[in-house]
Formats: sequence, C-alpha cells, structure tokens
Amino acid sequence: MVAQWRETGLALDSLRYAALACQTSGESRQAAYDMLQLGGLLRSEPGIDPGSGLVEMQRLFGALRTHGRA
Repeated sequence: MVAQWRETGLALDSLRYAALACQTSGESRQAAYDMLQLGGLLRSEPGIDPGSGLVEMQRLFGALRTHGRA
C-alpha cells in the first residue's frame, strides 16, 4: 500500500513538473500574482502578532514553571 502511494506521488510530481515546463512566462507571472493575492483573502485578527510565536512559547513555558508543572 505504501509503495502504491509512493508511485502515485512520483507520477503526480512528473505531471506537475511537465505542466510547469509548458507554461509561458506570462502564465507563470499570472500564477505567482494569483498566489500572492490569496493573502489578502485571509481574515486578519487584530491583536494577533504575526511573529514567529517564539515569544508566546516562552511566555507559556514561564507560566508552566511558575505553576510547578515543568
């Protein structure tokens, strides 16, 4: 079963690369532009820092230490 999924993945990769190789530069530019526009469709949540989350992780670890869980 795993071998079948692996073969299917390889076949799909080949099809994807072949389709990309046939694209014109205009089609490539349009596809890139379309993907960049997707970010504008996402709902932004005020108060959420778009950072890496490391500061929030450290805050949570500190809270766990304070409460004797870590």
